Amino acid sequence: MEEIEKIIIENHNYPIDPVQIHWNSNRTLQIENISVHIDEQTLLQNITFSTTGNRIIGIVGPSGAGKSTLIHVLAGFLHPNQGTMKIHTDDKNVITLASLKNESWLENIGYIPQHPYIFPTSLANNIRFYMPDATDDIVNDVVKKIGLTDFVASLPNGIHEPIGEGGRTLSGGQEQRIAMARVLLSNKPILLLDEPTAHLDIETEYEIKQVMLEIFKDKLVFLATHRTHWMKDMDHILMLDHGHVAAQGTHHDLMAKKGVYYKFILNEHVERM
Repeated sequence: MEEIEKIIIENHNYPIDPVQIHWNSNRTLQIENISVHIDEQTLLQNITFSTTGNRIIGIVGPSGAGKSTLIHVLAGFLHPNQGTMKIHTDDKNVITLASLKNESWLENIGYIPQHPYIFPTSLANNIRFYMPDATDDIVNDVVKKIGLTDFVASLPNGIHEPIGEGGRTLSGGQEQRIAMARVLLSNKPILLLDEPTAHLDIETEYEIKQVMLEIFKDKLVFLATHRTHWMKDMDHILMLDHGHVAAQGTHHDLMAKKGVYYKFILNEHVERM
């Protein structure tokens, strides 16, 4: 079992915080000195940053830097060993939490992992995951927006075609588009994406990227990725290295400093040549 899975299991029994949190563009999320340890391994150490309103936050860094761990903390899957999270509300009140394991916080979130889970049911029901009462017309509209119209037209039962276990096999790109359809239909104000295009070929990724950028509009987005072509689309970048924030700022500013981020970007380009 991977270390991150062990942490999730060990932290699963923490009680859910009853405080009500509803995200909007006037609110600020403040992360202060968050650390995650397991046994003698440090996965995150003293992570501190804040963000206000709707922005695209890139979480970048080499493999093992702590990107997925931070996404899981933000999703409320992991309870940090130390540190606090603060939500600054419209009326200037501050909600202070030891963990984002909060039922109302989770209601704000749409989550897209590297390998989205495809339920053994129809394509439509997979897309309706967050909004089970959505009509077929609404589902078909979302199918069009995420570029699956031709695929659906090829299916004998259209959006009602069984997929998942025992159903029609999907490509990685189709699975990612279905995951995006879920969050697009849900209209969640916060999106958490953990290397969502890591296993796609570059042509498919570029096609999906354009759809994703449309979905990101007017939302708070945390995108963990090592794909450097995303960097210029980020409003703010958190570069992690061995569980620490090694650098943060805009792509332009960080490149101008020619520090660890600059070296990381150059190294990624060299490795892909």
